[in-house]
Amino acid sequence: MSAMHDYSAKVGSMSRQDHLAKRSPVAVIWDVDGVVIDSADQHRQSWQRLAKENGFPYTAEAFWAHFGRRNADVIPAMFGIAGPPERIAALANRKEEIYRALLAEQAAPLPGAQGLMAALYEVGYRQALASSAPLENIRLIVKLLGLEPYLTAWVSGESVARGKPAPDIFLAAASQVAVPSTRCLVIEDAPAGIQAAHAGGMKALAVRRAGQPDAPGLEQAEYVASSLREVDVVLVDRLLGVGYAC
Repeated sequence: MSAMHDYSAKVGSMSRQDHLAKRSPVAVIWDVDGVVIDSADQHRQSWQRLAKENGFPYTAEAFWAHFGRRNADVIPAMFGIAGPPERIAALANRKEEIYRALLAEQAAPLPGAQGLMAALYEVGYRQALASSAPLENIRLIVKLLGLEPYLTAWVSGESVARGKPAPDIFLAAASQVAVPSTRCLVIEDAPAGIQAAHAGGMKALAVRRAGQPDAPGLEQAEYVASSLREVDVVLVDRLLGVGYAC
């Protein structure tokens, strides 16, 4: 039996209590949109509808270029609006109202996400969601997909000073799960998220966006997956350098 197969068998044979006792805390920090849930189209529709309501220009290229960033950063960049802050906030709130209504009707988890989250929980990983989205959106997704049992925390980009590619949101998540950043793996689908993970001293696993070409910078992740169905606990352990004594 190869060393990796022997290790895999050992991982599978241990109880959750065994895992918790045998290693120091480790964590996986999940981006949400495009990683946990397939909500890119709901975001696209909501931005498009917001643009139509207000007579703003909209292109698919602009949407994908800014996907995953905070609304306060996207609105000026996508629509050429400089302020005032109250107007930016009102537009952002309207966009999220449209998005949540669409999400409640159309929410669909991405293949492999829930299974991996459950498997990581069973072997003792602490897990957090860290999304640029408003907290209300994150709470709705947790509820719709039944993710709460697996999570220690969830963090919104609204609660940190800087959005991705700054590491603030991932560092806040690491703090909330009480795990050093060097013991955290970030799962992301956007180059800005990969940069943010590395800026925070964390490893990164990238997930390709289905039907979309790889954005420049995605390959900087320690591992690039076509789907989370190809990711398992053994791979996550390997990326973080986690092992078990015989």
